[in-house]
Amino acid sequence: MNDDRRLRDEWLALRCQRGEGDAFNALVGELQAPLLYYAFKLTGNFETARDIVQDAWIKASRGIQKLKQPGSVRAWLYRIVHGLAIDRVRRDVARERAEDSIIDDAAEFDETAVTAELAEAVHHLLDQLAPKHREVLVLYFLEHFTISEIAGVVRCSEGTVKSRLHYAKSALRALLERKL
Repeated sequence: MNDDRRLRDEWLALRCQRGEGDAFNALVGELQAPLLYYAFKLTGNFETARDIVQDAWIKASRGIQKLKQPGSVRAWLYRIVHGLAIDRVRRDVARERAEDSIIDDAAEFDETAVTAELAEAVHHLLDQLAPKHREVLVLYFLEHFTISEIAGVVRCSEGTVKSRLHYAKSALRALLERKL
């Protein structure tokens, strides 16, 4: 993740922990849109995504004082959104189907880049991917999280994250080839 962004996040988290009045609003202003996008990509429903992010901010306001690593506030917020989204998915779909969408076998990760000129198409094609693949692509390419950070957000092993990235990029490539 970008060092300047990490420092800004840490500064905002520390201000929140000190109880500065406008600090939490500044944190919301900084992260509302990316968290909403992430929640939408996980759920496929804008209203559900808004509810999840609103619940995440409530949880965050109650728990930010306990955050031990203020520099990881962004990943912490994504973990909260992820957890709430998974809870929603579990509630909305059969338990077996939800578990299948969460669990994936580990495999080797083949690093390839999505070119800048395909970025616009990627945003539209993300909706066609399975939620477990969509979320890792969003976190990796749009939020620039490391494999380790993504594993913490989605609560799985780094190997599983690598596997999901590999399969997500393969599926995305296949979709792109059909469109081109």
